[in-house]
Amino acid sequence: MMTATATPQKKENSDAADAINLEDRLSILDVGSLPQGRVVGAKSSNYFCFVLETLQELERFKFALASFVINNLRRRYRRSLLGFAWSLLNPICMMIVLTVVFGSMFKRDMTSYGLYIFSGMLPWTFIQTAVLTGSGSIIGFETFLKRVYIPKAFFPLVCLGTEAFNFLFSLVSLFIVAAFVGFKLHTTILLLPAIIGVTFLFAFGLVLNFAIATLYFRDLSHILGVAFQVLFYSTPIIYPIAQLPKSIQGICYLNPIYHFIALFRAVIYEGRLPTALEWSIAIVLTMTALGIAFFVLKRTEKDLVFRL
Repeated sequence: MMTATATPQKKENSDAADAINLEDRLSILDVGSLPQGRVVGAKSSNYFCFVLETLQELERFKFALASFVINNLRRRYRRSLLGFAWSLLNPICMMIVLTVVFGSMFKRDMTSYGLYIFSGMLPWTFIQTAVLTGSGSIIGFETFLKRVYIPKAFFPLVCLGTEAFNFLFSLVSLFIVAAFVGFKLHTTILLLPAIIGVTFLFAFGLVLNFAIATLYFRDLSHILGVAFQVLFYSTPIIYPIAQLPKSIQGICYLNPIYHFIALFRAVIYEGRLPTALEWSIAIVLTMTALGIAFFVLKRTEKDLVFRL
């Protein structure tokens, strides 16, 4: 009898807590008024002014952004015995499985090959999870978007920020594994912040594009899951691109994610400075993704709420 009555009570308490949490998070989003003479949500018709005004709005919401990211991380590991330690253990376990399976298949040195896979898996996983979770971010937070004015790029950025923190924790696990197996890291890892920054901006462009597209075509989130499974095996993550025929290598170069993986591998695994061409390709891809994302946002911003 006691068990039967305790369960509804716990559910009621949980629902009440969620309701209070919603009101608290809505109050966080009240960040004050816009500059005098500016209508809420109104932006310039000029593309570059639109981008600048959107970035200024996001800057005003920076504390709300941090609150939502922290909340997401807490909710993800709530009631978990190991908590944030899973951010370290998950990539290590995946690396061990892939290293044992494919290292035996390709007859590679397990220590070196493990770090080779790890340095490719981390940026891949970051981009993949950011896109898959971020593609439904506008739909998933429609309660907030319908109740207060929030920049439409805010929630895609929240999802990306959450995955970025997980990515940084995963990098820690990479350094732990490298130290444990005696793999010598080079001073080129000092370039990691710049590479992470470029990758983050590229992922933001993808996430924003797919978040808007999913609002118009709801099946896209399912299609993306299948597409990333296919892309994983067609991206040189578990095998060197040099082992492929020249014709296949050309196809791999058309995969934009490969060029960001190549940057990480250069400074972590190979211990060399990325070439000017490698930097140029990554920067051009990033600017293209962001440019398209803000163009699409400008064209659809006024219509997005009505599509929810």
